[in-house]
Amino acid sequence: SYELLSHTSSRTNLINQIISTALSTGIDGINVDFEKISEECGEHYIQFIRELSVKCRQNGLVLSVDNYVPQAYNQQYHRKEQGVFADYVVIMGYDEHWHGSKDPGSVASISYVSDGLDRTLQEVPANKVVNALPFYTILWKTEGTDVTDEYITMRNEADFMSKAGVSAEWDEVTCQNYAEWTSGSVNYQIWLEDAESIAVKLNMMTTKNIGGVAVWRLGYGTQAAWELINAYLQ
Repeated sequence: SYELLSHTSSRTNLINQIISTALSTGIDGINVDFEKISEECGEHYIQFIRELSVKCRQNGLVLSVDNYVPQAYNQQYHRKEQGVFADYVVIMGYDEHWHGSKDPGSVASISYVSDGLDRTLQEVPANKVVNALPFYTILWKTEGTDVTDEYITMRNEADFMSKAGVSAEWDEVTCQNYAEWTSGSVNYQIWLEDAESIAVKLNMMTTKNIGGVAVWRLGYGTQAAWELINAYLQ
């Protein structure tokens, strides 16, 4: 991405391709999701966002930009500047514990999401902030010192839990239904994302008066979760 973004000509070329594709397909807007931007690339990245925002405004396209939950190591995304130029600054409110991290825990505990939004709101106007909810969870498997994991989508969780023959209990700390069990020499842990956890997150988002909600991703959700989102948007 450094080579692409650090040259004015390549940025312009990319932006023109993006805009023409958007206009030819008749979509409402563009969502930018550049991950693993390096520190030295940060200045070029935000310049790309500035230049893209001008073209989006000229063509009536909504521009949203995806971001990690704010941490010390991702300041190079320049969220404050994004808040000036983009229509929406999307915070990917998950990956607190991530696939392959070998560190069992919640994908999106309530404090992680809430604190991340608070840090975003110090830099970005509330009406431009969008929180992206996870429609998935991670099943953690610990055998001795070996930790592996697998993704489970929200719509497959109930089926998985019944097949495993386990039930989850509400955890007040994470505001999620949690289950832990052992089979043979393997210890299993899962922090569910379901209608209950989504409801708590949406209530918290309502109190912060932010601009809206996104999800990762379409096709992973349940009817109950979508009904809650629909109610939140009303």
